[in-house]
Amino acid sequence: MSSSKRSKATEAPDLLSALPDELLSSILSLVPVKDAARTSVLSSHWRHLWTEVPLRLDDASIEPDELTLLFNKFEWSRKAVSTIILDSRQRPIEALSLSRFNRPPLHPTMDRIVASAAQRGLRELTLISEIQPCENRYRLPLPLLRCKSLHYLSLCGCQFSRVMPMPPSVFPNLKELRLTAVTLHNDSLQALLSSCRSLQTLHFTTFQARHLISISSPSLRKLVWNHSTAPELIIKDVPNLESLMLDEGTTSVCPVVKVLDAPKLQQLGFISAYFGALQLGRMVFDSQIDPRIPKIEASPCQLKMLSSVKTLAIKMELDFDDTIPGLLSSFPCLETLDILKEESSDEYDSDSDIWDEKNSLSCLDHLKTVTMKGFSGDQSDVELLKYLVVCGKALRRITLLCSESITEKFVEIQRRELCIERRASSDLELVFLSDTESNGHLWVWNEFHNSSLDSLMES
Repeated sequence: MSSSKRSKATEAPDLLSALPDELLSSILSLVPVKDAARTSVLSSHWRHLWTEVPLRLDDASIEPDELTLLFNKFEWSRKAVSTIILDSRQRPIEALSLSRFNRPPLHPTMDRIVASAAQRGLRELTLISEIQPCENRYRLPLPLLRCKSLHYLSLCGCQFSRVMPMPPSVFPNLKELRLTAVTLHNDSLQALLSSCRSLQTLHFTTFQARHLISISSPSLRKLVWNHSTAPELIIKDVPNLESLMLDEGTTSVCPVVKVLDAPKLQQLGFISAYFGALQLGRMVFDSQIDPRIPKIEASPCQLKMLSSVKTLAIKMELDFDDTIPGLLSSFPCLETLDILKEESSDEYDSDSDIWDEKNSLSCLDHLKTVTMKGFSGDQSDVELLKYLVVCGKALRRITLLCSESITEKFVEIQRRELCIERRASSDLELVFLSDTESNGHLWVWNEFHNSSLDSLMES
């Protein structure tokens, strides 16, 4: 047998090309457009396969001239345009991310690009602009606001028009909206939310508002409110809201947050002493008397909104641990408790006997996992955790993210201090991990709690 015949006989079969074209197109849609185009040289079968894939474009990986030519039939002579640009002018666009057209002189070009994408089945759009004075910020074009195919929109440094199109013409099928450093008046926000009847996730980050902000949405399931300048936030008529994530960030404003009706609320955090007040139904946690010590003004009531909460995150000084029992008693069906410990003040002494005087709280029949970030073995840490260890009948795991070095001696001392031998749950596991994250913002709780911690536990 000749060497060429032996080579063909031993050549591995092309299993990838044997896959259905629909599956290959799905695979190509997950890689950058230029990489997908390179597959056209593999064989005649692959030559045009990539051209059927909806585009996912990021201007960070495309030259500005190429991006302009992709959406506009301009004449050009100085620069050759790649096959990608020539062959894709009429193709559907699934995702688009723009960050280069952020100066006012380029806004008309950006309008044309965004409007063209909106007419070609655009599902995901990210617009990132440098933070400019309000009069120079990029204003969303009307064709985009009426885009029916858009499901995801992330805006940074942009602004909406004061005059919004009448509902239901604005983003009728949008499911997730992220607003970062966006200027939006409350009346415009109300018009926007009333139009977005499919909206499920709403993120506000560094949101700029001088007056009260009100949020109502029958479809909304998740709301994130992070570092806003608004003095008051009112959440009402949100019958499907399941997750409310709050963070005061670094602003000097102590906002008042009122959640008037959220019967399906399951995840709540952070409850922090830096809010001016937090109202949940008829219950008010007020910190106006002393900004470090929240006070419960109303007796805990068994509202459906409070009993539905399964995951709670708090951020405060544990020296003032007389507030913790009141918080825990307000959420009788709590299953997960995350504590972000703030630096303690030397001006107040913790009452070390406060937990000894407490009867078993109803939530301890359901509480399964506790995480404390910033554990150092202080008396306030120990007294709280010891109470949970001794009374937590359903506890499965307590994870301590330690600010101190973790040594065998440290672990031995803490296990003894926490009375682990007297634990109410025989299945309780006490885990010590090094606290490598020092940032106390909301994303640490959200991302770390949902993914990183679980992966650490599995390893």
